[in-house]
Amino acid sequence: MQNNHLLKGKKVLITGASSGIGRSTALALAQMGCDILVTSRRHSELEKLALECQALGARIEISAGDLNNPSYVEELALKAGDVDILINSAGVLTYAPILEMTAKECMDMFNTNVLATFALTSEIARSMVKRKSGHIVMITSTAAREVYKLGGVYCATKHALSAITRSLRLELQGSGIRVTEIAPGMVDTPIRDTSNHPAVLAAIKARTIKALTPQEVAQSVVYAIQTDFNCCSDLIELRPRGAA
Repeated sequence: MQNNHLLKGKKVLITGASSGIGRSTALALAQMGCDILVTSRRHSELEKLALECQALGARIEISAGDLNNPSYVEELALKAGDVDILINSAGVLTYAPILEMTAKECMDMFNTNVLATFALTSEIARSMVKRKSGHIVMITSTAAREVYKLGGVYCATKHALSAITRSLRLELQGSGIRVTEIAPGMVDTPIRDTSNHPAVLAAIKARTIKALTPQEVAQSVVYAIQTDFNCCSDLIELRPRGAA
């Protein structure tokens, strides 16, 4: 059961908030009374999101920038200040056969999905350690524990992000900081739009299972961050019905 009072006034930073899971999470937390800072590369989409959150009575600040830029990461961390909750939802995806994946496509996924997320999380976590309080949520994927045909590099990035998440949990558990991994299966978001290989498009078209919605994933984030302090939601896996 959701309890708005538990999250009211909590300061939350959400990455990848212009669409998909990040956007839905921002809207869900706006309804819970959180003070929200959202970031993505697309300023116009963040402005639209801000209007929707404000209509729900939430206080929201937007910050458009590229998390692959170290200077922007430092700027964002300063702006976030003593944020209570960090939700890492930014990510990119390109499906293609391994032998047809370009070096740039591979680097783009590792840079955004792993290195940029690591850099921002490190900055925010240091502040949380000083305060001995905070909650870090990493949006990974069921791909963090499996390997899919045509998705080898993407799976590799999620394996890496999951390992970082688990390491953070071990190292920060004595600092009053909780670390949660949310690992959804197939989700209906624009992230797949960058995959245009014929084999990938054919595989997507042949799918018979209904994808999860971003709102369903956002519900799991809300659950995780409003549990009592002694209850650690270490890992939540979500799959569309019939996908097990």
